[in-house]
Amino acid sequence: MKPIKIYVAGKVSNNSVFGTHDWRDKFLDSIAALSGLKFINYDPVKKKDITGKHDPHRVFSGDLFLISKVDVVVVYFSDDVSVGASQEVLVAKYFNKPVIGLAPKGGKFNGGTKKVGEHTIKDYHHPFVFGTCDMVVGDIEELAEALKNLHKIKPKTIHLIKEAADKFEKKHLKADEYVSKLLRL
Repeated sequence: MKPIKIYVAGKVSNNSVFGTHDWRDKFLDSIAALSGLKFINYDPVKKKDITGKHDPHRVFSGDLFLISKVDVVVVYFSDDVSVGASQEVLVAKYFNKPVIGLAPKGGKFNGGTKKVGEHTIKDYHHPFVFGTCDMVVGDIEELAEALKNLHKIKPKTIHLIKEAADKFEKKHLKADEYVSKLLRL
């Protein structure tokens, strides 16, 4: 069985829910034990440019290069995830890579309760997570199963952005008084 080249996006900080910046190896070991799969971890934290003299442009370009070379991107949407992970989803879409989001059930992005303005939404599903990921799973067991069926995932492309905007204009614009009013200004 050929190993899966995988890029795992998520917290880098020692202050993450994982308690360490270097959590990806153990995370993939757990998935391997559940799935029977083998992985090659394209870990962005292990690149030489992340330590020592920090050059944000080199870090950025290095991470993009890694994403361009993998079979799949997995994004761990922990409640404390930072902006980089969401950007890496769109980078993966640009490179036509499948993206599986692991958004724990009941958490900030998947199935929790969210207050938006004066409304409370129960069983909330974050629109940018569910709109951009090819699949969203709620736990590591579901992730292991999804990776065993990776060949069945048809990746969304970067075109999802224009397609979504066009869909809103055709299907929802007339009913959205706020946006319609903005367009008349």
